[in-house]
Amino acid sequence: MKGKNLRTYAAGFLSAVLLLTLATSALAAYQTQATLDYTGIQITLNGQAIVPTNASGEPVEPFAINGTTYLPVRAVANALGLNVEWEQATQTVKLTSTTPVAPATPSGTYGRLSPAPIGTAQSVNVSNYLEEYNASVVVLEAVRGADAWKMVKEANQFNSAPKDGMEYIVAKVRVTIDSVSEDKAISLSEYSFDTYISDNVEYDRASVVDPDPTFRGSVFAGGTLEGYITVQVNISDPAPKLVFGAKYDGSGGIWFSLV
Repeated sequence: MKGKNLRTYAAGFLSAVLLLTLATSALAAYQTQATLDYTGIQITLNGQAIVPTNASGEPVEPFAINGTTYLPVRAVANALGLNVEWEQATQTVKLTSTTPVAPATPSGTYGRLSPAPIGTAQSVNVSNYLEEYNASVVVLEAVRGADAWKMVKEANQFNSAPKDGMEYIVAKVRVTIDSVSEDKAISLSEYSFDTYISDNVEYDRASVVDPDPTFRGSVFAGGTLEGYITVQVNISDPAPKLVFGAKYDGSGGIWFSLV
C-alpha cells in the first residue's frame, strides 16, 4: 500500500519486532531506524493465498527494507504447520514443529468395524456422570514390535518385556478439548483409551512407564494434549484398535486403527 513509506522508528520497530530483534551477549535489544516500504506484498503457499494475521487475528501486512522482504513470522509458521511462541525474557521467536492433521471427521464416519486410519482426526461428544465435553482426537503414529519395545525400555529401565506371544505398540495421540459443559479442566491419560483385538475383545492394559512425552494431564476448553501411550497386543493380531470416550458398557466413543 503506497503512501506508507517513511514510517517513524516507533511504528517500524513495533511492526517488525518479531523478525528484527537480535540479542547481544548481555541480551540487550539491538535497535535501529529503518524505512519500511509497504507495496501490497502477497504471500502464497503451493499456490494458495495466505492472509497474514497477528495473535489477535488482526491483518498484518508484509513490508520491505532496503530490498529485503520481511514476512509476519506467525502467519508463515502457521501455514507451514509450526507452533510460534514469543519469549520476552530472551527476545526469542520460538518455532516448534507439529504433525499436520486434517480437520476432524464427525463421529459416525468410522466405527468399531471400520476404525479411522492413523492420522485421521475425529470429533466426539463425551458425556457421563462426571463430565460432558466435545473433543477432537487423532492417533498420529503407532510404533510396533521391536522398535516399540526399544522405546519402552529406554523410557524406564524397570519396564518389563512384553508377555510371551505379545508385543508393544507405542502410539502418539493428540486430543483437543473443543468445549466443556462447565468451566473445568478435563483429565486425560492413557486410561482415556481402551484397546481391542481385531475380533473385538478388549486387551488388558500394559503396566509400563510410557515414553516421554507421556499422554497425561488436565486440559481446559481450547487446550490440546499430545503424548505417547503404550498398549500390549497379540503378535498375531493383524488389526488392533483403540477407542476413545467409550461408556462403561462399551457403547459410544470413536475408534482408531493401530496399523
